[in-house]
Amino acid sequence: MTPLPAARAPSSSSSSRRKYVNFTGFPFPLTPLLSRRTTRKTLIEHVAWSFEQEQGIGFGLGVTTNVRMTVIRLNDGSLWVHDPIAPTEECVELLRELGGEVKYAVLSTTMYEHKIFAGPFQRAFKSCALWVAPGQFSFPLDLPNQFFGIFPSGTLGDARNPPPWEDEIESELLSLPALGYGFYRYNECAFFHKASKSVLITDAAVYVGDTAPDIIEERDLESLGSDECLTIRLLKFGNYRGGRNIASPQIPASERQARIANGWQRMALFSLFIAPDAKNILNPGTSFQGLANKFIVSPIVFLVVFQFYRAEVAAWARKVSEWDAERVIASHFPVPESASGKDFLAAFKWADTPDGVPAEYVDAKNDLASLNLVVRILGAINAVPKQEKQI
Repeated sequence: MTPLPAARAPSSSSSSRRKYVNFTGFPFPLTPLLSRRTTRKTLIEHVAWSFEQEQGIGFGLGVTTNVRMTVIRLNDGSLWVHDPIAPTEECVELLRELGGEVKYAVLSTTMYEHKIFAGPFQRAFKSCALWVAPGQFSFPLDLPNQFFGIFPSGTLGDARNPPPWEDEIESELLSLPALGYGFYRYNECAFFHKASKSVLITDAAVYVGDTAPDIIEERDLESLGSDECLTIRLLKFGNYRGGRNIASPQIPASERQARIANGWQRMALFSLFIAPDAKNILNPGTSFQGLANKFIVSPIVFLVVFQFYRAEVAAWARKVSEWDAERVIASHFPVPESASGKDFLAAFKWADTPDGVPAEYVDAKNDLASLNLVVRILGAINAVPKQEKQI
């Protein structure tokens, strides 16, 4: 599997067409806060497109990833939208250029980084019918969807009110027990577009390519690939896990592509492990290669949710893998040129074990240490089940 080649839509966009104010998500608002650039890539000619925007956590450390909205053309020529992104003027224009009515949209998950765009997208396309995953929630006050401007036409997985596109697009819902005293619920609906043999997922797994998604600026990758960047300076200044005394390759500024590659490896580890081990931040090659060119379960999803519900996750992954897929499209990281159900299912081998960890985490003990601490604290206050065995 290799990522699809870069192909950005031509655009004469100015910064004003990318304006989008977002300060939600206290205490960690999703950046960018004021402006979001959108790229469009054709995945399948005349049938499927990927729309991407940059997304990060507001720490100012230069670590970001992509968030993807996938658009499918239905048999009647209308458009079906998976996980809407911020409907900036630029994004709306790129979508309208495809032609056809934006007829349906799905919020396939309960995760906040996708939910925050559903209401604004619905306002931008007022005739668009929105279906949402069950179990939507908000914290600290659990407010109804309508409070956030979300007015669903239906709930995914509700057999009493099936969506009108079900003859063209099948679905399989993963619905897990509530966490956090009933406040938090991880639900995700996978889809299969029969005509294109495409599986669409959101956060359950991602494909980690050798190169960064198009939307991430090369200058940001080049910066993070240098030991002179703020993130690495702070790591050494604070001696994070002994990082001050760990040697790392000093890539000269003249070797720009090497810095970009190093920056992407560091950025991927930060995005997935949040706080990986210092030696793997400074020398990311080994940890990154364990993840590269395959589908994996994100460490934060695995530790906070999936490890506690292995049987349910395994059963869902097997059902998704039974679709006759030729490609699997996730809402983050790159999209491989082709992928089968077997490729997707391989990311869930750990789910058939009582306490196994994804084999892709080649330095699991160290890279998961910070997330493990968070999970132990959450377990101590009964916000998540207690880990029977420490990883």
